[in-house]
Amino acid sequence: MKQKAILYTRVSTDEQNDGYSPADQKERLIKYCDQQGIEIVAFYHDDESGKSFDRPEWINIMTFIKKNKGTVDVVLFIKWDRFSRNVAEAYIAIRDLRKFGIEAQAIEQPLNFEIPESKIMLAVYLAAPEVDNDRRALNIFHGIRRGKKEGRWMGACPRGYVNARDENKRPIIIPEGGLQEELVKEAFSWFATGMYPIEDLRRRMNKKGLKVTRNTFWALLRNKAYIGMVNVPAYKDEANVWVEGQHERLIDEKTFYTVQEVLQGRKRNIPLKNSKVRDELPLRGHLTCPKCGRIMTGSASTGRHGGKFFYYHCSNGCKERQKAEEANREFINVLHSFTLKPEVLELYGNVIKQSFKENNKHVKLDLEVITKDIDKQKQRLQNARALMLDGDITPDDYKAMKCDIESLLHELKIKQLLFEDGKENYDKDIDFIVSLLKEIDKIYKDTNAQGKQNIIGSIFPERLIFENNQYRTPKLNSVVSLICNNNGRSKGSKKRKHTFLDVLSCKVGPLGIEPSTHRL
Repeated sequence: MKQKAILYTRVSTDEQNDGYSPADQKERLIKYCDQQGIEIVAFYHDDESGKSFDRPEWINIMTFIKKNKGTVDVVLFIKWDRFSRNVAEAYIAIRDLRKFGIEAQAIEQPLNFEIPESKIMLAVYLAAPEVDNDRRALNIFHGIRRGKKEGRWMGACPRGYVNARDENKRPIIIPEGGLQEELVKEAFSWFATGMYPIEDLRRRMNKKGLKVTRNTFWALLRNKAYIGMVNVPAYKDEANVWVEGQHERLIDEKTFYTVQEVLQGRKRNIPLKNSKVRDELPLRGHLTCPKCGRIMTGSASTGRHGGKFFYYHCSNGCKERQKAEEANREFINVLHSFTLKPEVLELYGNVIKQSFKENNKHVKLDLEVITKDIDKQKQRLQNARALMLDGDITPDDYKAMKCDIESLLHELKIKQLLFEDGKENYDKDIDFIVSLLKEIDKIYKDTNAQGKQNIIGSIFPERLIFENNQYRTPKLNSVVSLICNNNGRSKGSKKRKHTFLDVLSCKVGPLGIEPSTHRL
């Protein structure tokens, strides 16, 4: 009686060119069946790994066998590594086939299972492919790890990059140069302002085309790949480290570390939910309740005989309420107190510019010291590596030194960024403030509601407190403060009390060079 067989072939992606093509396997199996007089019941082929039996066509084979009991005697394949590359799962599959009276057999590595010693050869045939598979995986793992240590990004690229090859045909990532790259840069830029809750920004970016989940967006904003770094994960006694990558950075370090501060909750600047600006309520969002310290909002109420009356009131629900008309009028008086003669403003503007330039000289010197320290630590790291290669220190000593030096380098780079922040050119800001202060009250009256809000925000970085018909604030814009704290308050009575409660009285201009001359 003829044996009935199912022919099974399998090839994974990396075996296509190693003599295991599906057509070749099928041809050899059919030829074997013709020579042995075996009837072919069905043919199945898998393009899957042999690490497990969770393969679509093998599942179909078992389904066919269960539905057609007694119609199959043997499952044939070329070699045992086509059947499985996992010893434990291979024995389970052989046991499952035997439950239906079916034998598994490799035509180029035949076994007679009636002979007990054949089990030894079966173990060899099954173990050899698994060992080979493990060796391949280990080689790949160490190859990837070596590539990462060299600063090459291995595996799928982060959003905004594409996988490519360098001149030596080694894997590398390069900027995508399209929409995704621009959206990644935009996401970092917007989030660094501290104005956007992370989920709101994610939804906004999704609408623009950056399709990411919540967790993916968090990971994206924390990924140091965007500042040109590559992560080498911890392995055995080696610690997890970030190394300088060979790819181009998409985000500058200042923006990246600002984003990290926002993520950690150290920097927030969340805008008010009610962002609508009304002409009658230009100070909404810029006032603090004098009773409870919460932000004051604004709204209109209808009078008994019609007409609307506008008020600023506490958003916390306390009963503090102030007439918008009075608060707005008094604020214009505050602005009027800043108005100085044009020549005075120009003089102070130039003095402050010079002061900032002098400050930049000191910052530059500090930066040079930090830069030298960074170069020194890099040289120490190279020296330590040379000592380890020469056998003067042990690998463990080198790893400990490397960890300490890299930690110090990270701190120095953060310090370098902070000092570079202080080395900015404020000339444009000073010129803008000077031009604004020349007739600030008039500009404020003539501009629209949004313009009024911009002026308030540019002069007062912190919220104002309006109480007993006068304003007080803890802080002015640094440039405005420098100018206003050094001027003679040329307008108004010298003995009058200043509008702000934290400025007790207006200063009296001192006498100039003898003989007495009027100071500007």
